[in-house]
Amino acid sequence: MDNALLQWISTGGRLLGAVFYYEPKDKRVQPVLDFFRQPDWTKDWATLANPALINALIEKSAQQDLSQAYQYLFIGPNELPAPPWGSVYLDKESVIFGDSLLALRDFLTVHQIEFIQAQNEPEDHLGLMLMLAAYLAENKPELLEEFLTKHLFSWVYRCLDLIFAQTDYPFYQAMALLARQTLKGWQQQLDLRVDQPQLYR
Repeated sequence: MDNALLQWISTGGRLLGAVFYYEPKDKRVQPVLDFFRQPDWTKDWATLANPALINALIEKSAQQDLSQAYQYLFIGPNELPAPPWGSVYLDKESVIFGDSLLALRDFLTVHQIEFIQAQNEPEDHLGLMLMLAAYLAENKPELLEEFLTKHLFSWVYRCLDLIFAQTDYPFYQAMALLARQTLKGWQQQLDLRVDQPQLYR
């Protein structure tokens, strides 16, 4: 597998994963947020279809409270408009801890991948999955195809589309658009075919 592509999956997965996983006040995501606030950050990214739109959304969010946006989109207490867990989309009951999460856990166990997170979060969280893609690119690239086709690409575009639809939260709209284009780029460069399952959300 191409080393430049693996490096790109590592970098993109870690940056985007941090944005979607960590609360904006978390010190672990501060350098990432600073990166996306640079006016010329797109030159360090792969080719984007509409960088001007992504940048405009980021600029629009400059005066917003990102923590409030994160709370609304990913924490609650109200019903989440774009739940960040894969099993919500793949399970008939639209629940977390569904069968697709169990399948992901089997994948992690079989391949002896230790998953350590601070909070009690299902492993199929959007942010964690993007960071796991980065980990695999760095350490077990032979598992990337199986992970992406069977565990991530089957639902992630639907989730990102729902985030993008939340027009009151332009920063996360920008990140959803960026993530969608980035993942489509990975899929295209790796020449991955994805069987589209029934989605329940």
